Amino acid sequence: MINRRVLRIKVMQALYAFCQNNNERVDLAEKKLIKNIWAIYDLYIHQLSFLIEIVDFARETMEIQRNKHIPTQEEINPNTRFVDNSFIIRIENNPDYINKRDRLLINWADQKDMIRRIFLKIRDDKEYKAYLKAPVCGQDEDQKILEYIIDNYFAENDELQQYFEEMNIFWADDFPIGCIMLIKTLKLMRLSEEKFEFLPPLFDNTSEEDEKQDLMFVRDLFCKTILHSDKFDDLLEGKAKNWELERIALIDSLILKMALTEFIHCPSIPAKVTINEYIELSKMYSTPKSKIFINGILDKLLIDLMDKKVIVKKGRGLV
Repeated sequence: MINRRVLRIKVMQALYAFCQNNNERVDLAEKKLIKNIWAIYDLYIHQLSFLIEIVDFARETMEIQRNKHIPTQEEINPNTRFVDNSFIIRIENNPDYINKRDRLLINWADQKDMIRRIFLKIRDDKEYKAYLKAPVCGQDEDQKILEYIIDNYFAENDELQQYFEEMNIFWADDFPIGCIMLIKTLKLMRLSEEKFEFLPPLFDNTSEEDEKQDLMFVRDLFCKTILHSDKFDDLLEGKAKNWELERIALIDSLILKMALTEFIHCPSIPAKVTINEYIELSKMYSTPKSKIFINGILDKLLIDLMDKKVIVKKGRGLV
């Protein structure tokens, strides 16, 4: 479910951490990077489990109200549209999900207060109330309400993000990625209709060979950016007029060096794709003016390196 942009972000974060830790070995840093990428999937399973837990809490609340000494008619016959959501039913009964959840030993018993707070906010939301009262409810409505909850009560919930950050410090940055993966899962479930045997894999490409290529891309991008860092400094110094290397922000420097690695050492990736991707990263992680600076430097470097035959792209549409 994650794409090359996410992989570039993880490499950039790993390079930043490596630069801050002068004594770290490259091979150990690389192993940590790969481990952190796979950990995104564990985060996704935890978030998926938390979504199920919210629905379970709604069921428990209904049962408590139904068993009150003098329940109201509404409490005796509650609206079960949310707890019977077709996507939730399919996920919680999916053997692949159950196996992955149990492997991680996920247990929300000590987080009932947080679950209660989040559910009560959802219950009071006008979109949730409209979902319950809608005259007709099918897969479209079931999907939309879950996506709405993920967008507004997961992705924007500081308490939930802090909880996951305490479990794994890297999950603070990965939390939005996990939310996107949840929504992708709902879309894939809708497309697959009743055929939903396995949860989607971590990588967008489903074949084992494609997965290997993505991991090789990560390793090459990380290691070769470090290996050729000094050479890239020389290239940057020649193009960054009026800028001393020490004055270039570390994030901007890393983005430029990663782009140079792709220019020179990733022959199958079009240069324009590389430039566009790293401009987007600069918008996300650097200063407002960085995108203009990075775009200008990369354009100059691309022309110069192409003229010197340093950049050689191979593949359909690249030669």
